[in-house]
Amino acid sequence: DNIFDDYPTLSMFREAGNVEMEQGGKEFKEDLLYGKNSAAWFSDYDTLNTDAVDGITAAFYPWRYLAVPVTISMTEEMESRKSEAAMRLLAAKTQQSMLTIRDTLNAAIYGAQSGKSVLGFQDIVADSAGTTLGGINATNETWWENQRNTTSTNFNAASAPSYAGVLVMSDVYNNASEGNDQISDIFTTLTLYTELQDILEGTGYQRLTSNRSPFDGGHPAFRNAVVKYDRDCSSQHMYFLNRKYLKLKCQTGLNFAKTPFKEPFNQLAKVCFIVFGCQITTNNRRRQGVATTLT
Repeated sequence: DNIFDDYPTLSMFREAGNVEMEQGGKEFKEDLLYGKNSAAWFSDYDTLNTDAVDGITAAFYPWRYLAVPVTISMTEEMESRKSEAAMRLLAAKTQQSMLTIRDTLNAAIYGAQSGKSVLGFQDIVADSAGTTLGGINATNETWWENQRNTTSTNFNAASAPSYAGVLVMSDVYNNASEGNDQISDIFTTLTLYTELQDILEGTGYQRLTSNRSPFDGGHPAFRNAVVKYDRDCSSQHMYFLNRKYLKLKCQTGLNFAKTPFKEPFNQLAKVCFIVFGCQITTNNRRRQGVATTLT
């Protein structure tokens, strides 16, 4: 493989068990709890409140579909007439198409929804306040806001006794975490990842540790999260994710499904498609965070 990148963000969904199968339909929902019921201390014959309390709703997400062709001409088939060669040709072209889907999906995760694409982190962990996700407008429903730090920051600038970028990381991490519900994964660009490595490996700087074991390929840890870089990550961004509340939904029957081969009427070739039905969802935005302007 001399063209495709690694896909650490997709790997996060898989290793966390956050890839879930759903039936078809126009859309699916994620149930949300956003309000408390009423409680009262009482004794003897005190009258208790029985008023119904709102506080339960749902976010609705549409399915998105991705297709990549597997095209084989008659001449390619004739040149691969040996059975083992034919299998290698079909397997290679299928692998190429499947990796193209993964590559396209991983890139879309770091973008914003456009046209018929999936939702991305720029939708779920938005740079700006007041965005709408799953049919819920965060302007009116402030509990549906993610955490963010938009201050322009020179990441590896000294800010005694620490560094400016590390202080921003601390701010977003703490705002998106509470108690044992901690950020689990941090993704950023290669540039910022390298600067963080330089800080952690610099003389006199404290070593940050994590209780997560084993560490993923020697990546640095920040508190309870492992920090990784993804080549698709938006420039100057660092995403703070709690994987418990993120899902990659896959549609049953269209999880890298291959359609039958068909032949065009005017070409000596045949084509099928590898099809993937999916969507990226969250049911808790406040436990996700982003730093948007790190240089």
